[in-house]
Amino acid sequence: MINVNKCIVAMALLCAFAFGDVAAQETEPSPWSRFGMGLTIPTLSSPQLMMGGVSSPIIDGYVINPDQPASAASCVSTLFQSSIHLNRSNMREGDSTETVNYGSPGGINLVVKKPGGSSAVMMGVIPYSSKGYNVSRTVETDTLYGNYKESYTGSGGTAKSYVGFAHSFKGKKWLPAGNADSVLVGNRAVSLGAQVSLLFGEVISTARLNIEDVTYLDNRTRSSMRHRSLGGLLGIQAFQLLWANYDSERNFKGSASLYVGATYAPEVNLFTDYEKTVETVQFLNNIETVIDTASYTSLLNAQGRMPSKYSIGGAIVFENANGRRVLLAADFMEEDWTVVSESFNEIDILEGEATWAVASRSSIGFTVKPRTDRSSNNILSRSTFKSGFALDLYPISFKGNQLHGWRASAGVTIPLEGSRSTSKVHFGVEMGHRGVGIDDGTVFDKSLQESLFSMQFGVTLAPFFKNLWLTPKLYD
Repeated sequence: MINVNKCIVAMALLCAFAFGDVAAQETEPSPWSRFGMGLTIPTLSSPQLMMGGVSSPIIDGYVINPDQPASAASCVSTLFQSSIHLNRSNMREGDSTETVNYGSPGGINLVVKKPGGSSAVMMGVIPYSSKGYNVSRTVETDTLYGNYKESYTGSGGTAKSYVGFAHSFKGKKWLPAGNADSVLVGNRAVSLGAQVSLLFGEVISTARLNIEDVTYLDNRTRSSMRHRSLGGLLGIQAFQLLWANYDSERNFKGSASLYVGATYAPEVNLFTDYEKTVETVQFLNNIETVIDTASYTSLLNAQGRMPSKYSIGGAIVFENANGRRVLLAADFMEEDWTVVSESFNEIDILEGEATWAVASRSSIGFTVKPRTDRSSNNILSRSTFKSGFALDLYPISFKGNQLHGWRASAGVTIPLEGSRSTSKVHFGVEMGHRGVGIDDGTVFDKSLQESLFSMQFGVTLAPFFKNLWLTPKLYD
């Protein structure tokens, strides 16, 4: 049995650990994050992440789905949701290997809804992209200036805050129960939602050239980009009852339902404050001293474009009288950065030898809730088990080959016993791989491959069942 007080204390300690780790180290150590605004982060809401990122068709009234604004209308009540993530990345490039352990906070999301209502407001802050790479190489030459060392570091990232509104339209139908009775059930629903979001953040990249011969001066190039963009997201979800059976005593026997959903984010402006400094420096005893500034560039409100993005998916759900519930879902997302590549004519936010590409995510997910054993107090029979798989195409290509990867995930959502509410705890694991599949890496002349593993701990909190928030009190 999970005690609510112990769970809250444990989550607080884990959050403190994750935020402390983030303060000491950036949340994306991959060398691929050196390009653009950093690597875009898959949805960091645990219930969706455990299903491979399936989000647009999922209708679950007990969790928050920040990537689908229409889903808020299906929430059963006011909900708060957050998570933390513990990650391990093993990077291999040629004969060089490196393993990095790091933590990162997930999104913070809130849905405000009257129980039994048709409308809801949602708001929150979610990570969008991150940089945290630190790579170097030493080159031995027979030239006049001798051996030298190149190093590249990056830090920072971007996040997105949003506020949205959703409303659902529901239909009902009488279904036969035996030969002489019937039952009124909800047989269809359509939910519409919209979000207004603000993308913000700063990414910093630094390149250094350190010549071992102290008679030569060294070089440091530092660039800073402060991004901001006002955007929106539209969503629609639909539910259709395929069939449902009731016996002559109007007891539920089983049903099948179809869920479909889609989202669309229009193309919007991206404004960037850009600074680039090229300096002559000298390294002595690992101390870096600035000798001179070779050049300095500063641009305010440099304008580019963020591409449009859409997702579409579907799911089928089977429910049984014994409490068993099985869901099969698939989802596809696409974001074409090539159509806006020419809009970045004032600054080159990609840098290096990378080019823009069409980003996409193809996901499948599976959930099962075991049958409920009413004669025992087994919490697993009231839990929901999830798994998923995703194929990712990232928005960058390197030397003509697009960065891609795969992710496999699994997890469980457990009722938060002792809370006297519909609150839930989420625990999931994920493993994956990322690379370009060629013989040229980001810095070295070998192929960079990454093996990824992460653990997620999340919580969705709902009010105590007697706290009927937003419900007018009745007086005699």
